[in-house]
Amino acid sequence: MAATPNATPLSGSELVAFAVAVEIGSVHGAADALGLTASAVTKRIAALERRVGATLFERGRFGLRATPAAQLLYPDAKQAIAALERAAATMAQHVGTQAQLLTIAASHTTGEFLLPEWLGAFRATATAGGVRAQVDITNSTAVVAAVRDGAVDVGFVEGRDALDGLEALTVHRDEIVVVVASGHRWARRRAVAARELRAESYITREAGSGTRAVAMEAVAAAGVELTPSLELASAQSVKRALAGGGFALLSTLAIESELTAGSLHALHLKEGGLERELQAVRRAGKPRRSAAAQAFWTWLTTSPAAPN
Repeated sequence: MAATPNATPLSGSELVAFAVAVEIGSVHGAADALGLTASAVTKRIAALERRVGATLFERGRFGLRATPAAQLLYPDAKQAIAALERAAATMAQHVGTQAQLLTIAASHTTGEFLLPEWLGAFRATATAGGVRAQVDITNSTAVVAAVRDGAVDVGFVEGRDALDGLEALTVHRDEIVVVVASGHRWARRRAVAARELRAESYITREAGSGTRAVAMEAVAAAGVELTPSLELASAQSVKRALAGGGFALLSTLAIESELTAGSLHALHLKEGGLERELQAVRRAGKPRRSAAAQAFWTWLTTSPAAPN
């Protein structure tokens, strides 16, 4: 042919039609093998000939006979087709894997004391077959940021962060209590007034903690401002620090084992205001979600085993 070659990448569909035609030796045979019409195969071969600027087949009563140009192209065409098939398989596997990936960011209270059991119950359901969950435990402020940025599918929060633009679902209710060591002078009492807290060292989680935000808000509503004497990154660290005196404001979920063992004592705040809702959040609207993420949210919302 007199056409001039160009630098346009060769078409995968044209290469497939060409390679099958070489192997079978007829347009009709290639069409049957590919599930196409003879006209479609002819058009693809003609388009490829224009792209490469060479005649690829001699046509006659014998069918198709590969030209020297076709014999030169055939090995590379087969390699290109194999590479395209590998690429398609790789992406299919990736998409399938992503569909079963569930990414979660959870506040410390929910992430440490509730979420493991919930995920166990969810993964035992028929809709969760093959789901792989990845969980990041951090403070509520960071959870909200991760959900807004699309870094995770679902978040669990316990604070007062604004949830504008997020869909929220209450999944549990708990209470924050005043916690002291068993040897503390308050250890025989059932309640304490907010004003009494000013006489003791306040040990707390870091800024950004949902538990801390709720507790400080309730105490402030009672007319008391607390200044932390020690700020720590986890509830476990806070609990251990109480051995040296002072008090903490912690979720009842975080101290169940210590209350049973008798190493810590919990008091209610007389003014109240420390009850709260723990919430699951995700981006509102219709962002792209993995099948696993959608199934988990549905489980949280409707399953008889759901925690809400």
